Amino acid sequence: MPSSLLFALVLVATSALTVAGVLMLAGALRKTPGLRRKAALGTQSDAAFLFDGALLIDATPRGAALLATLRTPSQTDDWQQLTRFLAQDFPGLDAVLSDLPRLRHSRIASASGAAVDLVLDWQDGLLRLTLAESTEADSAVQLDRLSLRAMQEELAFLRQMTESAPFMMWREGPQGQITWANGAYMQRLTSADLADGPGWPLPRLIAADAPRRVELPAVGRLGPAWVDVLRLPDAAGVLAFALPADEAQHAERTRRDFVQTLTKTFATLPIGLAVFDRTRRLQVFNPALTDLTNLEPEFLLSRPGLEGFLNRMRDKHVLPEPRDYRAWSRRLLEIETSAHAGTFEETWSLPTGQTFRVSANPHPDGALAFLIEDITSETHLTRNVRAGMDTSQSVLNLLDQAIAVFAPNGQLVLTNTAFSRLWTLEGEETLSAVTLDEAIENWRDSCDDPDLWTRIARLAGPGMAESDPVRGRMRLLDGDSFWVEARRTATQAVMISFDAEVVPAKSTPRSQILRASA
Repeated sequence: MPSSLLFALVLVATSALTVAGVLMLAGALRKTPGLRRKAALGTQSDAAFLFDGALLIDATPRGAALLATLRTPSQTDDWQQLTRFLAQDFPGLDAVLSDLPRLRHSRIASASGAAVDLVLDWQDGLLRLTLAESTEADSAVQLDRLSLRAMQEELAFLRQMTESAPFMMWREGPQGQITWANGAYMQRLTSADLADGPGWPLPRLIAADAPRRVELPAVGRLGPAWVDVLRLPDAAGVLAFALPADEAQHAERTRRDFVQTLTKTFATLPIGLAVFDRTRRLQVFNPALTDLTNLEPEFLLSRPGLEGFLNRMRDKHVLPEPRDYRAWSRRLLEIETSAHAGTFEETWSLPTGQTFRVSANPHPDGALAFLIEDITSETHLTRNVRAGMDTSQSVLNLLDQAIAVFAPNGQLVLTNTAFSRLWTLEGEETLSAVTLDEAIENWRDSCDDPDLWTRIARLAGPGMAESDPVRGRMRLLDGDSFWVEARRTATQAVMISFDAEVVPAKSTPRSQILRASA
């Protein structure tokens, strides 16, 4: 074979091998992410990222460092974290991304005025994002390693603190969109079981115009919760906090229920109640107060002072009419002074015939409770009972028989004038000082018929019902004699009467006969 033909065959074979190698290298570039990365990003110094859909294929060292600062334990999706971060400075990013396959190339300037542009390139289904600095090379900021490490440590600490906070925190952009949220916010958001995931921008859990305290509904394993919303606006937007308020809400509900219970209780009280605070302004009153004093509800709702309150009562003739205004003014001051010592209580007899019991009770916090009770019926009843007792006593005093009445507990409760002339109580000033047992023992020792007083003692014994009276003659040692009758009343009291057969020879009371035991 000629040498020229052999050389030609070798050249053809070498060319074929070269073409095959090129084809194999092209296939490797298309199938191997590492080779595509180098072909796409190279060694540029800007922060750049290469994505195949939502999958990160490659990033420059500065880009990888940026992603490391954006990742959180609750979210590790690089595409979502990066686009969320870039949307803060490049608001039109979503629209550009949706139109990029047609445009193939786009450049967005920073809306915050930062000297950084976002460059987007679309090629063969791959998306390259580059943060290109628009400043001159000599204006770059240089950091030493110690400063960089301090910044990184502080950033890690702040991130750990916000992610570990037991309450929700989030940041809102100028248009109200949520641009950042901490772990507690994301936990409640992801527990909501959204069909398409949280998405971007993040859904809002609390409306921007919500009141300070709101209730979050139960989601997933998280129960309902009350939070106090604190919003701190600044030039970049709003930093918001949702502080736990379950205990405060429970305390507020308990206090409200307690106040409602007190209000309902006060509303049914027949006693007029007026509560003044430490500045002596009316704070609480009940309907009974308006009924007793005829004070208008409008006037009471205006929260008058204590002096104005009493002045209006005087105008309504609900205060005793004073002899002179000066004395009455001093009386107003004495009410407050005496109430501080806890000793003020008076009975007011009004020109209308009503009688009020008025008291003022101080409280530890300086408040003053003013109570007005209508005791007109009670006063009339007491007077009637006293008048009835006086009438009964005067009738008994007209009888010639000596009468003594002992209560069921054995105490002497009633006698008449004839009894006082016949018997006296030695060394005692009250009737109750002598008991029935003591009197029976004295009378038994002073007469010649002890059996009579034994029968009377049996009649007065405990548990005995009303029975026939016990009668007998009592002859004293000095010769005087009486007819004695003991009977039990319907109220279980014992009445003993002494009726003299003849007028006693001695007119002096028999003090040595009826006496209380020592």
